[in-house]
Amino acid sequence: MSQPAASDHSMGDLLLALKAAPALLRRFGGFTVSLLLSTAVNLLAIPFVISTLGKDVWGELALAQATAALFGIVVAYGWGTVGAAMVASLPVAERPQMYADSLVSRGYLFMFAAPVMFGLVLTISRIDPAAAAVASVAYVLPFLGASWYFVGQAQPWKLLLFDVFPQSGGIVVGVVLTSFMQNAYVFVLSLLVFNAVAVVAGALGALKSRGGEAVRTNFAFIPAMKRLRDQRHGVVAAGTGSLNSNSPLLVVNLVVPSALPQYAMADKLFRFAVAGFGPVLQVIQGWIPEAGVVASRGRIRTVARLAPVAGAGAGSLLAALTPWASSLFSNGSIVVGPELSMPFGLILAGVIVAQIVGLACLIPLGKGAALARSTAIGAIVNIPLMFLLGTTLGAPGIAWAVGLAELVVATYQLLVVRQSLRELSKELQP
Repeated sequence: MSQPAASDHSMGDLLLALKAAPALLRRFGGFTVSLLLSTAVNLLAIPFVISTLGKDVWGELALAQATAALFGIVVAYGWGTVGAAMVASLPVAERPQMYADSLVSRGYLFMFAAPVMFGLVLTISRIDPAAAAVASVAYVLPFLGASWYFVGQAQPWKLLLFDVFPQSGGIVVGVVLTSFMQNAYVFVLSLLVFNAVAVVAGALGALKSRGGEAVRTNFAFIPAMKRLRDQRHGVVAAGTGSLNSNSPLLVVNLVVPSALPQYAMADKLFRFAVAGFGPVLQVIQGWIPEAGVVASRGRIRTVARLAPVAGAGAGSLLAALTPWASSLFSNGSIVVGPELSMPFGLILAGVIVAQIVGLACLIPLGKGAALARSTAIGAIVNIPLMFLLGTTLGAPGIAWAVGLAELVVATYQLLVVRQSLRELSKELQP
């Protein structure tokens, strides 16, 4: 009697999946539009900025962006990492209030982080101090935005309208103005203005109340700080993950500063590749929890099995295309050879697996602590290894260190998912 019941259950799951396929494809298409627009604008801006401001200034701006990304983890405080899964798991009527609470808390964190970040960028940057300072604030503003909220809401068109359009507009306007006034300050000032618009527009789009419940905004400092306790696993995961991905540029600047433009170009192409995988991850993050607690376990098992295949394919593609793409987008002034493109392929493979397994699988399983632990382990491996391999092998050594650390993170997360699913299966057995 058990076999027919299992067969019926499997057939029901299949029918549900077929019914959900058109909606998933529409959702994927919406997120892909945002990705294509953002990627096209950012890619096309690279040769213009390099030709007008020079590759050294472009490298310094990339350094400021990496520094701001580290401080952005403090500002986002975990919501950018686990927020999408949290939103997808909440009743629709409660979601705007959750975003309002997060915005107040993140606003205070921004006020704390901005002055420190401002001073650090002034210290390490070799370009105009005013431009460096404005760049640091402009690059950290998106961490106050609502992109993760729209992902969790499965609202790709709001993501496009309220977040991607304004940020892309800042880059386009900055490139146009820089062609007339060849000054880095002009470019980053445009980014600052438009990124601020994106934050405001995103908040207005996210805070639109549903279900007749009014959103209550409480600006009290102590409750805002108390909310951070629930985000401790997310911020540890985001912080150590960002440290793994953004600190290498700082290490290159310290150990082999002459290689900064080449490493920055390889890093930029890697980030475009990660962004290219974004729509898939965004769909998966909403698809797994919306099935319910029991059915989501089967989806987690399927996703975890496919993640290494996706990572290996994407990493191989990046390693092969980076030398050609670096020359293309820098008009031949920056060429990244295989000695850098190969370790960056390994980095991408590890990051994709860790994003899928960590953000889409561990969070629905209630394993936020394991997510934080995995990225902390990666940082422990990565930081000393970067200095060790960087002093002996130069910039490629730093990249290999990051790749090995990401591989450790991904392997640990896969083992946790496998163990968790095994334990849940035992609990369901009579």
